[in-house]
Amino acid sequence: MKYYDTSALLRAWKEGWMPIEGMTRSHTVAEWISIQTCRGLVYREPDGQLVKRNLSPTDAAREAQQVFAHLVFRDLSGPQTLEAALLAAARDGVRGSNFHDFLHARTAEAFGASSIVTLNMADFRNMTRLPLEHPMQHFPPTP
Repeated sequence: MKYYDTSALLRAWKEGWMPIEGMTRSHTVAEWISIQTCRGLVYREPDGQLVKRNLSPTDAAREAQQVFAHLVFRDLSGPQTLEAALLAAARDGVRGSNFHDFLHARTAEAFGASSIVTLNMADFRNMTRLPLEHPMQHFPPTP
């Protein structure tokens, strides 16, 4: 079963497709809604201009129901998360926001994911031996 991080699920929603199976952490919902209601996503207008759009909290919650509908939530326990902190401390480059990605990687490994679907190849490449996949490998772009 594939593991989806937040970046992959944001891209899925932006492109108009949803995963039909897979797993993620429950915290991914919080991250997805946080990004959608604050920072938002960047879109290219037909004239080539880039615009940023975000969702209302109500719309983000409604859309999240669809994005996460077919995913199984898998979460590390408190002790597993603390163990991951020790593992991260022993690695170069796992600090700051990368620690959050490290928890995605550890969760995927702990629950037997076959791969991690992400846009963040550079960071995950240094955190796991699981195969990494770009979300567009599985879902064709909207015509």
